[in-house]
Amino acid sequence: MCPDDPRLAPGARIARSGVLIRVTTMADTRSSLLRRVGDPGDGAGWREFDAIYRPLLMRYAQQRGADAELAEDVAQECLLAVSKQIARFERRRSFRAYLRAIVDHKLCDALAKKHGPTGVSEETLAELRDPSPVPSELWVRHWNEGVARMLVGRLRGTFATHTLTAFEMYVLDERPVGEICETLGMTANQVYVAKSRVARHLRENCADLVEALYGVWS
Repeated sequence: MCPDDPRLAPGARIARSGVLIRVTTMADTRSSLLRRVGDPGDGAGWREFDAIYRPLLMRYAQQRGADAELAEDVAQECLLAVSKQIARFERRRSFRAYLRAIVDHKLCDALAKKHGPTGVSEETLAELRDPSPVPSELWVRHWNEGVARMLVGRLRGTFATHTLTAFEMYVLDERPVGEICETLGMTANQVYVAKSRVARHLRENCADLVEALYGVWS
């Protein structure tokens, strides 16, 4: 049995999440990418920012009750708000908390407008209105997943396609091992080995990679 076989421990899902936590300890954007986004002439910087954060915002919105169309609208509104406000963003603040405040505000308004005050649970609206600086577990999970997907995307060409796909399906999508084996034509042991190889590479290299690409993340 492979040493990474989740059957060895009862907390298999926690172990998968632990991979995300270990490889995204620098999960807050700071300097270089934000400076590029604030430069109206840097279209490439904005496209890179959009590619990272639009999917994150959409997944979070859908988890909070938006359908696909509304989630796309909310993500677009958030990105528009960032483009207008980024020049005033205080570098000492957490960008993760800053973006969460924007998406919660936009999502709260969108859900209330579409469904009316009785069409959305009061608990959901109360959470979205909560000005607490402590991020929700859901937001942190989506944030870490977004960072991890970005990092994995940077490894195209470093690992075989099926190795990265196995890692994404197992760790990020939390798909059953049997399904991954059937989809990719791999054995269970090969899936666990792929997960271990990619996770080890991310742990050993992601800090330098992220700092080089995006400045300091915290």
